[in-house]
Amino acid sequence: MFQDPEEKDMIGDLLNDSFEADKTKKSYANNRPPALEIKQNQKASPVYQSKVYSPQVQHKANSYDLDLRLTKVPVQQSAPNSALKAKSYECMTQFIPEEEISLDGDLISKCKDQNGARSIQKQFQEGPIAIKDLIFNRLEKGFVSLSKDVFGNYVIQNLLENGTPQQQSKMLVILQPHTLQLAFHQYGCRVLQKLLQNAHRTPEFQVIFDSIKGKVRDLVTDQHGNHVVQKLIQLMESDVSLWVLDGIEGQISKLVTNSFGCRIIQKAVQISNDNAERQMRVLQEIMKISQELCTSQYGNYIIQQLLKDGPEVIQIEIQQIIMDKIEEYSLNKFGSNVVDCAIKCSDNKFKLKVMELLLSQKNHPVLFVRLSKNAYGNYVVQNFLKFADSEIQKELYLKITNNQQLLQEIQQSQFGQYVYQMLTQKLELEAFKL
Repeated sequence: MFQDPEEKDMIGDLLNDSFEADKTKKSYANNRPPALEIKQNQKASPVYQSKVYSPQVQHKANSYDLDLRLTKVPVQQSAPNSALKAKSYECMTQFIPEEEISLDGDLISKCKDQNGARSIQKQFQEGPIAIKDLIFNRLEKGFVSLSKDVFGNYVIQNLLENGTPQQQSKMLVILQPHTLQLAFHQYGCRVLQKLLQNAHRTPEFQVIFDSIKGKVRDLVTDQHGNHVVQKLIQLMESDVSLWVLDGIEGQISKLVTNSFGCRIIQKAVQISNDNAERQMRVLQEIMKISQELCTSQYGNYIIQQLLKDGPEVIQIEIQQIIMDKIEEYSLNKFGSNVVDCAIKCSDNKFKLKVMELLLSQKNHPVLFVRLSKNAYGNYVVQNFLKFADSEIQKELYLKITNNQQLLQEIQQSQFGQYVYQMLTQKLELEAFKL
C-alpha cells in the first residue's frame, strides 16, 4: 500500500517527534524516569517503514499515467521482526495490456511489429472464416518478405498451420520459387520447415525437394540450412539416405565442428545401412579424424554411436585407439564419455586389456590410482567396476584391496573416495564370495 507523498516528506520528523512522545508516555505510565536509551528486543522490535519511492504514484495527483511506466517496477517485500533490516526487492516485468490490432491499414507493416504480429496471429487463429480470408488476402503480397522478418515469420508459420487447405496450397505455390532463399535465411528456414511439413506426402513436396537437393553440400554446413536438412531427414527417413550421403561425403571435418552437423552425420550413418559401400566411404572419412573426435565436444557422440551400432571392423579399430590413449581420453571431459561407452559396449577381451592397463606398474602411481583421483577419470574406473563381468571384477578387486598403499592413496583423494566407497561396498555385500 502506497503512502501519501506529503506523508513521505514528513517521515523524518515523524520518526523523531512521535517516537519520542511515545517513549515518554510509556515511561511515565510505568512510574519510571524518562529513558535515555532504547533497548530493543530483536524478537519483538518495532518496525519502521523506510521511504520507498513508487514510480506508479503520481506525486501531487491521484491519477496513474501509463506513459510514465518503467520497464521494471520494484515490489517491496515484508521484513517481519526486523527494525533495521534493509528492504529486499524483486523485479516485476512491465505490464503491457493486450490490444486487438485493427485490421485496417497496412497489415504487412503491422506484422513486422511484435504486438501487431501477435494480435494478427490470434485473430487469424480464433476468427471466423471471413476474418481468415481478410487477413490472408491482405498479407498475400508480403508472404516472402514476412517469412524473412523477425516477427513476420511467426505470422506466416501461423497461416501455414491454421489456414484452410486452399490457403495452405496457395501459400505453397507462392513460396516454392523462393525455397533456396528461405533455406539459408535465419528466419526463412523456419518457414520452409513448416512448409515442408505441410507439403509432405503431396506431389508438391517432390517439387520443393528437387529445388533443394542440388544445394545439399552447402546446406549441411550452413548454420540455418542444416536445420532444413534435418527436417528433410526426419520426414523422408530411409528414402533420403543416398541424398544425405552425397551432401556429407568429403565434408566430415567441417560438419563435426557443431552439434547440428554431427546430428546429420549420425543420422546419415544410421539410415545408410542398406548402402554398405557408400556407408563405408563415410565411415572411413570419419576414422581419419577419429582421435580428434574422441575429445571433441560434439564429435564424441559420433564415436559413441559407432561403438554401439557401427560395423564390427570399425568398433575394433576404435577400441584399439582408446587403449592406445586410455589415460589421455579418461582424463578428458568428452574423451571420458567415449571410454565409458567402450567399456559398456565391449566384450570381455577388451575389458581384460583395459584391466591390464589400469594395473600396469610401468608408471607410478598406477593408472588405476591416477584415474581414481581425477574429476573425470574416477567415473571411468567406477563404470569399469560396474560393467565388467564378475570374474574380471573379482580379479581387479583382489589386486587393489590387497595393496593398502593404493587404497590409502585413493581414499585420501576427493574423487578417489567415490571409487573407495564402491570397493568397500562390494566387500560388505560379499559380492565376490571371498
